[in-house]
Amino acid sequence: MTWIIVGALALIVAALVVLCAVVASKALTVRDTLAPAVPVASGLPAKVVAGDLDGAAEDAALLQELAARAADQTVGLDWRLAEWVPFIGQNLSAIRAAAESVDEVADFAVVSLPHLNLTAFRPNAGAIDLAAVHNLETVASEGATLFAEVNRRIDATDRTFLLPQVDTALSSLDDAVNGVDDALGTLAPILKVLPAALGEGAPRTYLLMFQGNSELRASGGNPAALALVTATDGRVELTAQATSVQFDNARPESIAPLDPETEHLYSDTIGRWIPNMTATPDFPTTVEIVRAWWADEGLPPFDDVISTDPVALSYILRATGPIPLDTGETLTSDNVVSLLLNEVYFNYGEIIPGRPADGSQQDLFFASAAAKIFSTLTAGIDSPGEFLEALRQSSIEGRMKVWSSNPDIEALVAGTKIAGTLPATNEERTVAGVFFNDTTAAKTDYYADASITSSTDQCTASGPPTFRQTIKFANNITPEQAGALPYFITGPHYAPGYIATDVVIYTPVGATIESWSVEGAESNYLMAEGTHLGRNVVRISVITPPQTTATITVEMQGGEGSVGADYGPYEVWTTPMVRATPVTLDAPGCG
Repeated sequence: MTWIIVGALALIVAALVVLCAVVASKALTVRDTLAPAVPVASGLPAKVVAGDLDGAAEDAALLQELAARAADQTVGLDWRLAEWVPFIGQNLSAIRAAAESVDEVADFAVVSLPHLNLTAFRPNAGAIDLAAVHNLETVASEGATLFAEVNRRIDATDRTFLLPQVDTALSSLDDAVNGVDDALGTLAPILKVLPAALGEGAPRTYLLMFQGNSELRASGGNPAALALVTATDGRVELTAQATSVQFDNARPESIAPLDPETEHLYSDTIGRWIPNMTATPDFPTTVEIVRAWWADEGLPPFDDVISTDPVALSYILRATGPIPLDTGETLTSDNVVSLLLNEVYFNYGEIIPGRPADGSQQDLFFASAAAKIFSTLTAGIDSPGEFLEALRQSSIEGRMKVWSSNPDIEALVAGTKIAGTLPATNEERTVAGVFFNDTTAAKTDYYADASITSSTDQCTASGPPTFRQTIKFANNITPEQAGALPYFITGPHYAPGYIATDVVIYTPVGATIESWSVEGAESNYLMAEGTHLGRNVVRISVITPPQTTATITVEMQGGEGSVGADYGPYEVWTTPMVRATPVTLDAPGCG
């Protein structure tokens, strides 16, 4: 009897060996087939964005052929049985999941590519084809659903006993799928609201706000240039233009009601002078103030507000190419920042000692430049991929903000830097803020740079965590430069080359400021402290002579009774300046 059992077991083992050998051969075939398929799949989005639809179609057909060949190897009974074998089976299950995933992606690519022409975003006879946008939305939504399911399948794969080769291959596929999943997950809802945003069914009006970073405000800069555009069934037209000097500034009281916290922290000047309406990092507050200014001037009402700056424009010019101006200059991605934020004050407006320079020529220049930029954008962009990348980079850097009366659009931007609002809780992310407001009343911040080093023990603290900000604000003007600067750059209140700045520090939600100090400045003093947006805030005035750097250090502590686990990943948001502000985070134990 024992010999019979032993013999049966031997036969079973032999059968398993043969089965595994057969399936192993198939697995090698799958591996060899999928190896070239994954890079082909990863390269498809880039070709679509670049407009190479023929190349993308060829790659999709190749991908479909390779994926189908690989998937066919995994459908037999022998493969399914071998998946039950310990250790080996787990690897085979992972390989099958990969093959099925690539096969589904390939089928989707072949079917959807004819509808993925991004030239739908290029105006034709002055209007964007909204039907084409709807088609793109359908494809993007279907793709988002597919890639989310593929992503879920790959994530659900047990990797405990995977061979290194299998694990590496699955990780590569996972990275590729994650990238497309994230992109489509973001793109689909945007495409869904885009037709309405472009005036489908009813005209939609937008106030465009251009913030000049050479005169810093918490949100970016002095909003000296404004424009109203109207979108009607895909056609976008420039309706009106305005500059900050045409409004009735220096009012005896704020043009719009201010909440007590905002008025205490920033004073009522935030609503008495239109250049100060961006002094708060809360963009919805700015929107309410500019709405009052706009109505007071008797200008047409607007539905939505979009804010940007010359640095964001430099990114967009990578997509449009150079833009010649009627004044003789040519805007390029390399010169637009220096031209709009600095050179214009040298080139336009005579310097008359003891009195303000005439700014009318500058206003004409800005109005002309804005109109030319707008006409170029509405005429169509040859590189939609570059344009989308410009919008992405601008959004990440806080250079583009959007407020909308359309709840669907507001829901899209909620919780992001685009909304221009600090998060209301620490659950998803813990955000502290460092913002700058120029008080020189000049354009000297073109020559300023800042850096932030921030630390927290939130991932190791058993009680309320601590946070520390070390902020360096550098005045890079040389004494030689200071003597040659035009009046419009130096301003009326300080010696040429001096920069006066209010540094505004926000704690994470619920935290408190324990102490602060300033070194390296000629003078500093406390302007205001209190609470705003559920956070403790301090506003410190710092005056820096040429070639000096002020260092501001702020110690903060989490709310009483809180522990590190209550706080999401730590970030510091700051004012977008002419040049990038490096933010260095030190959060031990956070990974």
